[in-house]
Amino acid sequence: MNLKTLLSGIFLASTLFVSCSGDEEKKAEVKPVVKKIMEPFRFHKAIEVKPGLTLDIVSWGRGSNSVGGYLILRSDSTHLSYRSEAGELDGKIVDAWDMDLDTDGNPELYIQAKGEGKGSYLNMYIYEYSEGGSNQQIRFPELSSSLKEGYQGNDSVYIKEGKLMREFPVYNKNDSTGTATGDRRKVEYTLRNNSLQFKEIKEETEVEAKKP
Repeated sequence: MNLKTLLSGIFLASTLFVSCSGDEEKKAEVKPVVKKIMEPFRFHKAIEVKPGLTLDIVSWGRGSNSVGGYLILRSDSTHLSYRSEAGELDGKIVDAWDMDLDTDGNPELYIQAKGEGKGSYLNMYIYEYSEGGSNQQIRFPELSSSLKEGYQGNDSVYIKEGKLMREFPVYNKNDSTGTATGDRRKVEYTLRNNSLQFKEIKEETEVEAKKP
């Protein structure tokens, strides 16, 4: 074997090695990293309200997927203050977030849970946290009788322009199969003196929109 042939072989082997290594690296990069929560815990989310103040929301339970408990861990590393709040949970936690709905400087924590089975009804657990570390639970009001008419869950909750919104489909109450009518109801929530108030938001019809 001459020198030219030997160098060609080394170059080809090096090229294949680099190519294979690159493919392996690409394959390794696309592998999703799934963070599994150990049983009996089902949900965990850490919310940094501000630097030094973090709320960890955890849910847990054994023997049932529709009921359980939740725990709020408040870590104030600035003042070395650590407190917790616990409660019974109906359904599964879908999401948790903080906001200052009443703009009083004290943030509220919102925990959104969804019941299982037909309807998947909405459950909300709300707390307001003061600067001193105390907290107060805020009751989430039930829908009025008129809003309940045709209601079977499947709620959507979102924030729009700093307001807490809730939207859900309307079902035919005379249909046992639970057929949706195609209409949707929208509800806006406001917070005053740690009391939630709500009102239905009705879209303007085309005729109303043309009125001067």
